[in-house]
Amino acid sequence: MRELAGKVAVVTGGGSGIGRGMALAFAEAGMHVAIGDIDRQAAQDVLREIERHGVRALALQLDVTDRDAVYAFAERIFAEFGAVHLLCNNAGVVTFDPMDKIKDEDWRWVCAVNLDGVVHGLQAFLPRMKAQPGEKHVVNTASIAGVAPHTEIAPYVASKYAVVGISETLYAERDQHGIGSSVLCPGNVRTKIVSSGRNRQDALGGPDGREHPDVQRQIEAGMDPLEVGRIVRQAVLDDELYIFTHSDTRRITEERFQRILAAFDRCDERSRSTSAK
Repeated sequence: MRELAGKVAVVTGGGSGIGRGMALAFAEAGMHVAIGDIDRQAAQDVLREIERHGVRALALQLDVTDRDAVYAFAERIFAEFGAVHLLCNNAGVVTFDPMDKIKDEDWRWVCAVNLDGVVHGLQAFLPRMKAQPGEKHVVNTASIAGVAPHTEIAPYVASKYAVVGISETLYAERDQHGIGSSVLCPGNVRTKIVSSGRNRQDALGGPDGREHPDVQRQIEAGMDPLEVGRIVRQAVLDDELYIFTHSDTRRITEERFQRILAAFDRCDERSRSTSAK
């Protein structure tokens, strides 16, 4: 997208953290912004911050695991603004347990929010965005854990790997629908995701008040979410597929791909050995 001013941005999980950072960064650029968040009060608080930039804003309570609710969310936004130019599927949650102790309800909750939430957003918005004229773009929030493995957060890693793949596929299909695609893979950012269980739906296990002080201290030392939002804003203008926020995460990503390439080398060796017989 070459121009943002006067366009409409939508951000799920916009009531805090990276979602709030993106919403404010887009408002700084003159975009009208609609946010959805499962925490109604948090969404309303961010709404007031957005409006200080002199743009139109809308804040709605939204559970991204509820497909019908996401469709109703989209319907309200298109009725209010007439178009959506930038869709950010951002809502996310995490749990912390080693693989052998992860409960089924934890798998279901994390994947319902992080993966199904992205799918529901794409289903609800893409057809209308495709039909409208002009530039359009989608940003899906994954994580550095979506390109390199991390321990004790397997459902989160699985969901974020999937989000990366969905975003890459959307990018590959861009000639069919005319919509740009980016995948945000942040490192350590100062958000409330460690305590995301506070808003956990009853149908997916109910509120979870478990605390993780070591992880929380690390998160509190992370990047300002508004800085992340501004990085995303520039990446949208530059039409970048991958958005990384922390250069120090390059090492673990390279290590993963080195293991993959080494496996291909072994595959080549087996092929040559077979051919020589």
